[in-house]
Amino acid sequence: MRLVGLSLAWVGGILLASTFSTWIPLFWLILLGIFGFLASYTRQTPYFWWMMMLFAVAFGGYRYVFVPQTSDLAQYNAIGGSTIEGVIVTEPDYRDDRVQIRVEAETIQFGADIFETSGLVLVNAPRLSIVSYGDRVLVTGQLSTPAVFDTFSYADYLARQGVFSLMDNTTIEVINKGEGNVAFDYLFRLKNYLIDRVNDALPDPEAALLIGILLGNERGISPALNEDFIRVGASHVIAISGFNMALIAGLVMGILEKPFKDRKWIATFIGIIILAIYTLLVGANAAVVRAAIMSSLLVIAPQLNRRTYVPASLAFVVIVMSFINPLILWDLSFQLSFFAVLGLALFTDPLERRFNGLMMAVLPSPIAKPLTDFLQEPLVVSIAALIMTLPLIVLYFGRLSLVSLVVNVLIVPVQAGILLFGGLALIVSLISPPIAQIIFWLDLVLLRWTISVVRFFGDLNFADVNVSLPPFIIWGFLCAIIGGAIVNATRPKWAVRTANFVQTQPILPTIILVGVGLIILMTSIFTSRPDGMLHVWFLDVGHSNAVLLQTPNGAQILVDGGRFPSRLLTSIGDRIPFYDRELELVIVTHPDEFDLGALPSVLRRYSAGTILTNGQGNLSDTYIEIESTLSEYDVISVTAGYHVEFSDGTLLEVLHPQEQPELGENFGDSVMVLRVSYEDVSFLLTSDLSQEGQIEMLESGQWVGASVLQLPQHATARSLNESFLEAVQAQVAVMQYEFPNRRGDPDEDVLALLNDIQIMETGAQGTLHLWTDGRTLWAISE
Repeated sequence: MRLVGLSLAWVGGILLASTFSTWIPLFWLILLGIFGFLASYTRQTPYFWWMMMLFAVAFGGYRYVFVPQTSDLAQYNAIGGSTIEGVIVTEPDYRDDRVQIRVEAETIQFGADIFETSGLVLVNAPRLSIVSYGDRVLVTGQLSTPAVFDTFSYADYLARQGVFSLMDNTTIEVINKGEGNVAFDYLFRLKNYLIDRVNDALPDPEAALLIGILLGNERGISPALNEDFIRVGASHVIAISGFNMALIAGLVMGILEKPFKDRKWIATFIGIIILAIYTLLVGANAAVVRAAIMSSLLVIAPQLNRRTYVPASLAFVVIVMSFINPLILWDLSFQLSFFAVLGLALFTDPLERRFNGLMMAVLPSPIAKPLTDFLQEPLVVSIAALIMTLPLIVLYFGRLSLVSLVVNVLIVPVQAGILLFGGLALIVSLISPPIAQIIFWLDLVLLRWTISVVRFFGDLNFADVNVSLPPFIIWGFLCAIIGGAIVNATRPKWAVRTANFVQTQPILPTIILVGVGLIILMTSIFTSRPDGMLHVWFLDVGHSNAVLLQTPNGAQILVDGGRFPSRLLTSIGDRIPFYDRELELVIVTHPDEFDLGALPSVLRRYSAGTILTNGQGNLSDTYIEIESTLSEYDVISVTAGYHVEFSDGTLLEVLHPQEQPELGENFGDSVMVLRVSYEDVSFLLTSDLSQEGQIEMLESGQWVGASVLQLPQHATARSLNESFLEAVQAQVAVMQYEFPNRRGDPDEDVLALLNDIQIMETGAQGTLHLWTDGRTLWAISE
C-alpha cells in the first residue's frame, strides 16, 4: 500500500502544479530539498513515510512545470499562409475525407523568407495524397491553433501529444523518402499488410471491427456502427485493452513455456519484447501502454515468485507513465482504462461471491453451477468495471447506457474467440492464405454475432439516456471509492473504531449524517439568496457572446449564450440557486447561430419569462430550430427606446437597432445593444455590433455612456470605432474570446485604442464576475 500512497501523492503534486501553474521550478525544487532532508532525518521514525509522501508531492509538481506549454512553431499560428518543410514522424491516418499526418517541422517559409523552427504540426491533407512515415515533405497552408469545443478540448488533446499547431486545406509535396526509423517503418508496413489481409478475407463491417480489435485501427468502422457500440456500452470491445494484452501475454507465454522450460527468464524476456512490439504496432496510445505495462508485470511476477497486487501495479504504472508525460493524467482513454482495471481489482471477487451465493440460493445446484460459470465473466466482470467507468462516461459524454449489462453478457463470451481466430488467421496468412481464409470465415461468425447484437440493442429508443451531474460529485464518488479501498486494506485504528461504533449504534450516525446534510442544504439556500447587488457574469463559453445577470432582488437575465450547451448549462448552474429553474428574461441580440446554438438546451432545462429579440430572421437550419424553441415562449421584437425597469431599481435599456432589421441585412449592423444600469454603475453590452452600427448609434444622438464596455466582436480587427469608444467613457473594457482562435483575436490595434482603460478578458482569465451596489464596482475572474 505504500506504493499506492506514493502514487497518490505524486499525482496530487502534478494536479497542484497544474492548478498553480505560475509557481516556478525553484519553488518545487526547494520543497524537494526540504522534504528530502526531513525524510532522511526521520528515517527511523513513524513520520518517515509521511515525509516521503510530501517528497512525492513536491517531485510531481517539479516534474509538471517542465511540461512544454507551446512550441517554437506555434508562434506562427494564425498569421498567414506559409510553407513548412519537415519529416512525417508517425503513421499517416487515412480517413474518409482526408489524411492526417504529423510533421516535425524544420523550416517555415513566408514568401521569400525562410526561418528555422521546430515543433510538431498536425496536417490535414487531401485524401488522395500518397505519403508514408519517414517522408520529407513541403506542406503549404495556414497554421492555426487547435480549437476547444463544447465537451472536448481538441487543443488539450493534441497538447498531450506535443502538438500545438494545425494546418488545414493544405497542398503537400514529397521531396525525399526513407528518413524515419527503419524499425518503425517496418512495423507500419507490416501493419498495413495485415490490414490488407483482413480486408481481402472479410467483408465490412466485420473486417473493420476485426481490424479495430486486433490492430487498433478503428477508422474503417462506420460512424453509425460506432455510435451503436457507444449507445449500448460496448465500445471497450473495439479498443485495444488489458483484455487483449492479457490474452496475448498468456498465449505467448504458453507457447514459450515448453521450449524454455529450464530458462524461464529467456521466455519472459521474449514475451515482454513481443508485447512491446505489439504495443507499437497498434499505436501505443495511453490505454494500450497502460495495458502493456500491466501485462508485462503479470509476465514478470512468476519469475520473482511474487503474486501481483493489482492496485500496487496500477500505482507503479501511473508513476512511470506520468513521469514520462504528466499530461497523460488528463487523457480520457487512460482514465477509462485505469478505472476499469481498478474496478476489476476492487469489486470482482466480492461480486463473484455474492453472485455465486445468490445463484445457489435460488436455483438447483445442477443448473446453478453451469449457469454461474457461463454468466460470471461477462456479467460480474462487466459490473465490476462499470462501477468505476460509468461515472467518467457520464462526466465526459453525458449519457448512460441502459442495456450495457445485457449486451455484454451476450458478446463478451465470444471476444476471446474473435481474438484467437483473428490472430491465428493473420499469422497463417503469412504462410498459407487459403488455410487462413477458412479461419477468417470461422471468425466471421463471431464478428457478425457481435455486430448483430450491438445493432439490435442500439436501435432501441431506450438504449441510453442523457445524464448530467456536476463534476465534483463524480470525482468525489471516485475518490471516496479509492479512499475506502485504502482504508479497507490498511484498516487504521480510527476506521476500525468507527466501523464498530456504526455497527453497535446505527441510529446515531444516521441522525448525524442527515443533520449534516440538512445544514449543508440550508447553508446553500441561504448563501444563494439575493444580496442586494447587481451581478454580471461574462461567461467563458468559447469565442461567443454570453452574459448572465442577476438583479439585486434575484431576477436572472441571460443574454445570448454561445454554441456549446454543456459549457453554458454548467456556467448557469454554477451561478444561480440550484432550486431556481427560471430565467426571467432571455435576450437574443442577433440571429447568429454561433452565439445562440446552446439556447434550445438551456430552454429545455429552464423556463423563460420573456424573450427579447431584435426581430431579424435567419434561414439556416440551426436558427430555424432555435426559432422553433423560442416560439413556445412570449417573444417580443424590440428596437431602440424599449426598456425594462425592475422593482429593485435595475434599468435595462435597448439602445440599438434604431429600427427592426430586414432578413438578409448584416447581423453586426443591427445587433441589439443593451445598457444595464443600477444607480451610478452601468454596463454596455454590445455583442457583435459592427463599426457601422456604432456610427449609427452615435448619429442617433442618444447617450451611450457606461462604466463597463463589452468590446464588440471579440475585439477583432477593425471592430471598434474610436469616436464610439470616446463617447462611452468606460472605466473597464471586457473582452469575450477563446484563446486560441483562428482570427487571432484580440487585435493589437484595437487594444491600442483603449489606452488606460482597465481590460478584463475571458480568454486569459476565464469567466469574469463584476458586481456593484450602485456606487462601487468590484470585479474578479472565476
